[in-house]
Amino acid sequence: MLYQIAHVLVSCFAKLFFRLQVIGLEHVPKEGGVIVSANHSSYFDIPLLGCALNRPIDNIAKSELFQNKLIAAFLKSLGGFPVRRGKGDHTAMKEAAGRLKAGRLLSIYPEGTRTKDGALQKGKAGIGMLVATSRAPVVPVFIEGTYHIRPFRQVTVCFGKPIDFKEMIENAEKEEMHRKVLYGTISSKVMIEIAALKNQVIQIR
Repeated sequence: MLYQIAHVLVSCFAKLFFRLQVIGLEHVPKEGGVIVSANHSSYFDIPLLGCALNRPIDNIAKSELFQNKLIAAFLKSLGGFPVRRGKGDHTAMKEAAGRLKAGRLLSIYPEGTRTKDGALQKGKAGIGMLVATSRAPVVPVFIEGTYHIRPFRQVTVCFGKPIDFKEMIENAEKEEMHRKVLYGTISSKVMIEIAALKNQVIQIR
């Protein structure tokens, strides 16, 4: 119930103050476990991505946000759970994979942190590990307008077609590819697709 209320309120706010434009929503599967992978420019990315979707989405958030009990309770009520960045948090990875296997939609920001200059950064291995573990498809997303976000300046959320990595993972296992190489390959592919969406949005504008 709280998620639905928050979704309606944030959606109204986003359409009024940020002229939210959503492109390619039809690419997001209507059911089943799916990883939604977006670039990260601002704290606004998380709520704006959520209100651009028509399915509830769970979010992996940095563990520091869960230190305050009140904030932690609020985030958890909206489907959030913590991850310790840069420490190979296997508990968070297991939780994420479990939610995907249960048919949930899950957001992850492959760059690992917000961009400092507005440019896309290199993807971290975490998304590769999650994809290899869960076998879930990845929907790439480019969010435009949240870096130096301003009221009444349009924010665009552009969804790409789902990427199925199952064949790549199966071939890597047959060839006994090192897991870190596989994770890096998956991460790079996701960032390439996000970059392609960026170019698409620039051309539209």
